[in-house]
Amino acid sequence: MLDEYKNFDNIVYSQLKGAIKKGISHAYLFNINENVYAEKMIISFIKSILCKEHESSEEYEKCSICKKVEEGNHFDLKKIYPDGLWIKKEQLDELQKDFSKKPVESDKKVYIIYEVEKLNKSSANSLLKFLEEPEEGIIAILITNNINLVMNTIVSRCQLINFKKNMLKNISIHWIKMKITL
Repeated sequence: MLDEYKNFDNIVYSQLKGAIKKGISHAYLFNINENVYAEKMIISFIKSILCKEHESSEEYEKCSICKKVEEGNHFDLKKIYPDGLWIKKEQLDELQKDFSKKPVESDKKVYIIYEVEKLNKSSANSLLKFLEEPEEGIIAILITNNINLVMNTIVSRCQLINFKKNMLKNISIHWIKMKITL
């Protein structure tokens, strides 16, 4: 499944394929850099963690487990978004409670925290405890658009993966401006 993204960001593709072959780490921090392909690549990576390897992209598309991951309703996958301006400690407390149970549909559990730079101090400390004492089979996927706003102690406990910025948005704005001036 990741193979279809090889040409979009070859460095990230190589890092993720290497992780699948050599062994999955307990935590990844993705600096997506507004890359329009980043989230799809990350979801493909999660599919390869929670589901067996498929021979072709058609097999991934037919797989019920991969469909659940894609739709965000896989039992062993939890997504956390900021609640207002911040990711709150209560959200991470609930995550830790949910992840204290054994996986149901896979042999691993994965949680995604979007906009990880929006952790408040108490939620960041709660996450740090979770990252410092990783449990077998629990994988953290942390996502940010600005690595400089993420606490250094969190960055240091994760495998950092930097997407290169693609200029699609800038190209579109440039073309719109050109059409207006013509």
